Amino acid sequence: MTMQIKKAPKKVTARTKRAAGATLTGKLDRVSIRMYCLGTGDCFVIKFFSRKTTRFTMMIDCGSCRGTSEDFKPYLQELLEYVNGAVDLLVVTHEHNDHVAGFAKDPAIFRELEIKEAWFAWTENPKDPNGHAQELLTKRTKMRAALQNAITAFKDRHENMKIGAGGDEDNSEFNRIMLDNSSAFINGLDTLATINLDGEEETGGKPLPGMRIIKEILAEKKVKIRYLSPGDIVSLPNAPGIKFNVLGPPTNRDFIFKDGKAGKDVFQKNLTLNDSALSVNAFLSLNNTERNDVPFTSDYIASDEAPEAIYNASGNQWRKINDDWLSSAGSLALRLNSHINNTSLALAIEFEKSGKVLLFPGDAEYGSWESWHQIKKWEKKGRDGKHLTECLLNRTVFYKVGHHLSYNGTALEKGILMMESEELAAMATLDRHRIAEKWKTTMPNKLLLQELIKRCQGKLFVMDEFQFANRPSNQLDPHTLGKKVYEEGLAEDESTILFKQYTISNL
Repeated sequence: MTMQIKKAPKKVTARTKRAAGATLTGKLDRVSIRMYCLGTGDCFVIKFFSRKTTRFTMMIDCGSCRGTSEDFKPYLQELLEYVNGAVDLLVVTHEHNDHVAGFAKDPAIFRELEIKEAWFAWTENPKDPNGHAQELLTKRTKMRAALQNAITAFKDRHENMKIGAGGDEDNSEFNRIMLDNSSAFINGLDTLATINLDGEEETGGKPLPGMRIIKEILAEKKVKIRYLSPGDIVSLPNAPGIKFNVLGPPTNRDFIFKDGKAGKDVFQKNLTLNDSALSVNAFLSLNNTERNDVPFTSDYIASDEAPEAIYNASGNQWRKINDDWLSSAGSLALRLNSHINNTSLALAIEFEKSGKVLLFPGDAEYGSWESWHQIKKWEKKGRDGKHLTECLLNRTVFYKVGHHLSYNGTALEKGILMMESEELAAMATLDRHRIAEKWKTTMPNKLLLQELIKRCQGKLFVMDEFQFANRPSNQLDPHTLGKKVYEEGLAEDESTILFKQYTISNL
């Protein structure tokens, strides 16, 4: 159903635009963080104020797991009006559809938007002098193409299984179970493909449309682009009193591919996931005529003689392992997902006067979080001789929850347990109305949810609390904070929430 905005946005023209980067005077005294409720995915606008004057506006990501162009339209129109047609800084954290799909839903909006500067992680730099970024991008391309090939092949095999099952009455129950398992596996692969692939078989290894389009728009506009690395600290002349501390992604690829130990480094999983060996090269060569689309040598492939006849006999088909190796596509999909999450541009936005910190980690997983504490140039640079990363976490007053409240999106010992501020509040981009069914087993992670509610004293604002057993609003109704602290924007239907906004003062 198409939503209408409660208040029709005024047309933004060159005359009504606030010039991005305009020089203004006055100290910053508050910041408003607006989370657009597009569905499970990130889209934030952060405004920094000096009294009633907007000093600096930044936007972080624009995506969702699901949604058509019409679904996105009211949110994007409201966003364009809210920023008055201009942002000083656009940050694109990483290339997943739940963070970039919105850029492709209505490119005209972003062509109309004035953008002063854009930031990406070093992993997106086409001119990375070390060549490491290109190496990762090449690996990502291969993994995407391999995953697309594997999904296509598995679906073809699944259809063949259905045909074969129909003629084998002796094993009808066994075949039904096998088909059910195959269907569930395909559903899981499709779930991971939703955020990693563009859905087109012939372009499975290519950049996602959202990332490609926003880069094209930035090039057309000749926008200044920076590619940031961990340990960078950026100050901007039009954002005085603010330091942008770059935490990740790590430059060491070991951290990019690293998993945490559940219960110690990350929260306990709701569902055990069994990783097996990757078969990227085999997936890439699927259906080649030379019969090299299996992850073992030809010596172990049954010939067309007696062994094959035995396995084709009624009741013996289950003994064949022709397609069993395709199940490693699940591990490939998970590995690709984590790899891209750990290339997230993670920022700690620090207010120099108060020392307060806003933490926006993208979807960084444990490998990235751990690497933040090993940035050499930050050793003993924090207060009381602490590593600067630990010091920044200690002073965090706002946390954009990583990876939609999943177990692996927030480090435990090296993350949330270091967030000690009594002012801590958080926002989580999870909407269980608009998320793949399989993700519901891990989002929200109940232990992470419980810990955040406790540490934020109820100031945890989730996109939608549908199907939450433990609702943050049960501890603290956000509307009791007053509109100067918490605000919601409604569509014309008076029930659809377009955004949720949290404001921090005394900066």
